[in-house]
Amino acid sequence: MDSTSTDDLARRNDGVLLSAGELANKLEARLTNGAEPHTFTYLGSRFLISVNPYEALESQSDAAAAVYAEDYRNTSEKRKGVAPHVFAVAANAYLHMRQTGLNQSLVFS
Repeated sequence: MDSTSTDDLARRNDGVLLSAGELANKLEARLTNGAEPHTFTYLGSRFLISVNPYEALESQSDAAAAVYAEDYRNTSEKRKGVAPHVFAVAANAYLHMRQTGLNQSLVFS
């Protein structure tokens, strides 16, 4: 899994929650640093933040979808994990539904 996609993105090193401005700065840095922008970021275990770069990205391709589908099918303890993405959120919701029989909801805002 992408090492910058920690559950602690919304917290500073001292454990204090970031202000809205500090969080926006972190998201901007993830979007603008590196060859492939990080448009998806987990915020805790239940939230995914997406920043639209207004351009086509490799992470939106059919090949990227296949990576997430393969991760979903892999039930071994040696799963490599995948970077944050809406495909992973959908796969996790479906898996949880199949395991528990409970309805799932995804909110896009």
